[in-house]
Amino acid sequence: MHISIEDKTKDKIINDFNAELYKHFNITVADANYYIGYYNGYIYQLIDRVYKKHGPIGLRSELRYIIQYLDFLFTKLENNSFFTLCVLISYYFRLYYRHYSQRKVYQVNQLSFVF
Repeated sequence: MHISIEDKTKDKIINDFNAELYKHFNITVADANYYIGYYNGYIYQLIDRVYKKHGPIGLRSELRYIIQYLDFLFTKLENNSFFTLCVLISYYFRLYYRHYSQRKVYQVNQLSFVF
């Protein structure tokens, strides 16, 4: 049985993402998939697509963005009594979330010049 370094790297990044989700929100990746509102493993398809196009750096950036976005949504929507939190997060995630390749990513390294 042959396991490639790419699969091990992706699994490590997913495990780190799962740990961050559990630390911040007390949910797992499967629960995050439910909150996002896309069923049938959408978050895993997203992870595979970003990893294939942008590699580990892009995947870590995307997962960090998802955690920050979920933190923002959980904070803003926690005291709403009209709808459940799952419905609201699903609605706003579909409305405003942009994938890694759809948003403009700025380099934080001051030594990378764009000519």
